[in-house]
Amino acid sequence: MTISPRRIGAIALGLAVAAFAANAGLANSASGDTVCGIASSSERGMLALEGTIVSPVALSGEYRLAIRSSGGGGSSNISQGGYFTANANEATTLGKVLINAGSSYSIDFNVSAGGQKIDCDQDIASLR
Repeated sequence: MTISPRRIGAIALGLAVAAFAANAGLANSASGDTVCGIASSSERGMLALEGTIVSPVALSGEYRLAIRSSGGGGSSNISQGGYFTANANEATTLGKVLINAGSSYSIDFNVSAGGQKIDCDQDIASLR
């Protein structure tokens, strides 16, 4: 079976359009329907802060979690980050830090996935 050059061009164009549509869908889901933020809880007398993400589609990208805290026991600057993959509709932890309970803190948490950068600094009760 032989395929004409004209037909090959049409097939290639169709594949390119399909690939573009798939990437556009991932980019939209990364910023539109994806939920991310900081979940806080108490753990062994400390305050646990977890960067967490939930997406309706499987997702991969990079994250950065930076926490600055200060309190009676001193101060700390903690920075974590790297590549991640997240399954669809599952809460995925992207970094976890324990600080002294009662400390004041500030957080910078963002995710880059599907060509989009998402600001995830907000507190969330829990995504689990």
